[in-house]
Amino acid sequence: MSKDVRIQLALDNWDEYVNTLTKLSDKELVKKLNLIDIQAQIAFKNKTSAQLLEIWWKQTVEARILKAENNIADAPNDIEIAIADIEAIVSKTKERQEIIESTQKFLKHKIIENTSGQTKLF
Repeated sequence: MSKDVRIQLALDNWDEYVNTLTKLSDKELVKKLNLIDIQAQIAFKNKTSAQLLEIWWKQTVEARILKAENNIADAPNDIEIAIADIEAIVSKTKERQEIIESTQKFLKHKIIENTSGQTKLF
C-alpha cells in the first residue's frame, strides 16, 4: 500500500482509529507514542516524509486525552478473557456437582429395603 493511500485511510477513518486506540491501556498508548517518535527520528535522519507518523501521533494523543477525560476502560486482553472463561467453567462445574450430590442424597432417602432384600423406589 502506498504512503499516500495509507495517509488518506488514516484521515478518512480518524474517529474509528481513535476509538480503537482508546481501548488500549495508557501504558500501551505511551509505548505507541514512543515508537512513533523513534520512527519520526529515523524518518528525519533519512530525510523522508513523516506525515503519516504525525497523523498517527495526533490520533494516539487524542485517544489518550479522550480516555482520560471519559474514564474509558481498557479492553480486556486475551489472558483476561481466558481467565474469565475458566472461572465461568469452574463455577458451572461446581454448580453441577452440587446438583448431582443433592440428587444422590435425595435418591438415597427414597430407597427403602423391604424384608425380602429387594429395594423399592417410591
